[in-house]
This record gives sequence, structure tokens and C-alpha cells, in this order.
Amino acid sequence: MTGGLVTHGFDLLLLPLLGRALLRLWEGFQLLAYVCRFVAARAHPKAYTPFVTVIAPCKGDDDGLRRSLPRLAALDFPDYEVVFVVESETDPAYQQLSRWVQQHPGRLRLVVAGLATDSGQKVHNLLAGVAAARPDSEVLAFLDSDIEIPSDWLRELVAPLGDEQVGATSGMRWYSLDNADLPSLWRAHWNTVILTNLQPGGSSFVWGGSMALRRATFAQLRLAERWRGTLSDDYVASAALRAHRRRMVFVPTCLVASSDGLGWRDLWEFTTRQILITRIYHPTMWRIALLWYGFFTLVVLGIGLEGLRDAWAGVLSTAHLGLAGLGLLGGLDDALSLLAVRQALSAQHIGDWRRRIIFCCLHIPTAMLYAANTVVSLFRRVVIWRGIAYRLVSAQQTEILWRTPPSVPTDCP
Repeated sequence: MTGGLVTHGFDLLLLPLLGRALLRLWEGFQLLAYVCRFVAARAHPKAYTPFVTVIAPCKGDDDGLRRSLPRLAALDFPDYEVVFVVESETDPAYQQLSRWVQQHPGRLRLVVAGLATDSGQKVHNLLAGVAAARPDSEVLAFLDSDIEIPSDWLRELVAPLGDEQVGATSGMRWYSLDNADLPSLWRAHWNTVILTNLQPGGSSFVWGGSMALRRATFAQLRLAERWRGTLSDDYVASAALRAHRRRMVFVPTCLVASSDGLGWRDLWEFTTRQILITRIYHPTMWRIALLWYGFFTLVVLGIGLEGLRDAWAGVLSTAHLGLAGLGLLGGLDDALSLLAVRQALSAQHIGDWRRRIIFCCLHIPTAMLYAANTVVSLFRRVVIWRGIAYRLVSAQQTEILWRTPPSVPTDCP
């Protein structure tokens, strides 16, 4: 290249992007420190250990369920029960769960909820599980059946509820990078954006796949009533907690791994489905995502074209430096996320060095994928989730369009 550094007025639009990247880097350091504090305290005795009902809605006989069953039957917790809930006896998970319940009659139970008619099947199953909980259960914990949990998962999740100012506790899903192909790596990176938004000082969101709250809080929030007619358990629970000004605590030691892979089409459907659900149940967050990721994508594409033109002319420009800086800051933020996950889980779940490098190079592509998801979600109302097609009429009304027969594999990411 020849000549000095070339500048363009359009390059100033990179400044908000670089500023946000620096802020996320700072948040990444905070998240890492927060995770390390929880991990350091993991071996300490926990004072709050009431009787807990764990509710696990199940659908399909997947690998995650088979891995979770032995752990759920022998959690490191004094007194608890696990209520598995399926939609029908024809569900592939029913026979396997029945065998485990027979082996652990005092600890495990199985409930058949029936088919949902006006809400998501998972929400319908959750409500059936809550109704079946023992009367002396003080805490309700909710668990997705396709994730891997450590033996101290319940102890860690319940302990912060000893503070009555805490409304709910939550872990988060981590899509394992172990043996992950490129679509699976990209899904993990896409999901990490949500992970890094869980603020150490108090979160504004709980994830329904690993969540706990006192039974009295569940009743105070009228969560059973709020869930009826909905598809999303966690967005609705989060909104109720915010409305009642109840604190939500992210518990890093309850970060849980999922090891299932997916293809390119499934990646697109999964990410778009999550954003569509966000549009219906948290429209303010969706609008912010639309504006920010739309702005991000337009700026990066515009400055990228400038950079290509300058490279063709043989000159170095601020476009090159700005994009390189944006990618570097994003990569450092991703590296901090991997360090945090390694502390909470294990080195296995952050993959080998090649997958880590690829993961840390996905900052800009993931932002563009978010932009595409938000735009497409504007024109959609139908999602397909676990073999059931739903039309999201509103945040309080869900229509079921069709179901895949239970004999056909119905699991989707």
C-alpha cells in the first residue's frame, strides 16, 4: 500500500460500535469476576435447603434426558422431589421415565399433562407439574430435560433464595463447543450474547430451563394465571418479577451444558424463533435489537465497502483500522466469555483451540445474524417448536396449528 492513512467522514459512524464493544469488554471482565466468586464459594455449606419440587417438562427420548436422569435421582440436596411431566403416554420419553420412577418411587414422579389447547405445550406441562407438587414444597425449581446438570445444581440454584429480597434465581444454557461444527459454534456464539447480558448486580431476566423461586413468590406473582395462553415461560416470569420489583439473581454455577448439534437451516430457524418470541413477549427489547443490530450491520457493510475500495486503490484507511479494532475487541470479549464458562463448567465444553479461535472470530457475523433475525421476525407469527406449530396471536393468546405425530422424532434445537 502507498501513501498515508486515508480517512472518510462515514468512518465516524464506527465510534458508537467501538464504544459499545469497549463497554461489553468491561462487562466481560465483570462477568468473569462474578463467576469466579461463585465458583470459589461452591464448596461452602449452604444454609437454605428447604424441601424443593423440581419440575421437568419432557418431550422426546433425547440424549440430554438420558444423561440427566441419573443425576436427578441423586442430587446433592437434603430433601427434594422431581416431577417429570409429559403430554401423553405415547411420548417417547414416557416409557423410560416410567422405569426410572419405579426405581426411585420416593424421589421421582411422572405426570401426564394431556395435550395443550391454548398455550405452549411446555407451559401446559409446567402448570401440571406445579399442580402436582407436594403441599409442603417451599421452593419450585424448573429444569429443561435436555441439559446436563452437576450434582450440586439444585443446592446452588436454591441457596440465594434464602434472602427473601430475591424473587428468583436462574442459570443459563451453554451450547458446548466440544466437537461442534460451524453451525453449532455459531449458535453457541449467538446464545453467548444473552449470557453476557446477565448482569452481576441483578439481572432483568430469568431463563426457564434452570430457574427457581419460592412457592409463595409463585403465588404472589400469579404466575399460573399469567402463564395461561402463552408460549414463553421465562419472558412472562421475568416480566412479572420486574413488575413486582423482585430481584433476579443469575447463578453462574448453574450454567448448564447442551451438547446437541444442528445444521444451517436449524441454526436459522432456532435464532429467528427466539427473536420472534422476544418480539411478542418483550417488544421493547426487540425494538432495541432491531435498531442497534440494524445500525451495526449498515455501518459495517458501508465501511467494509469503503475498505475494499481503499484496498483496491492500494491505500490504508481508517476503515481498515476501525473494522480490525471492532473485530479485536469482540474477540477479546468472547475470550473472556470462554474463560468464564471454563470456570463454571469445564475446559471440555469450550472445545479445542481451533474451535475457540473460530468462536472468537464470530463477533461481527453474529451481530449481522441478529439483524437478519429481527427483520425477518417482523413478518412472522408462526414458530415450530418441538414438533408443534404455534401462531403467536399476542402475548396472552397462542394458537396451535398442527402437531407432528409422537412416533416421528420431534426434537429440534
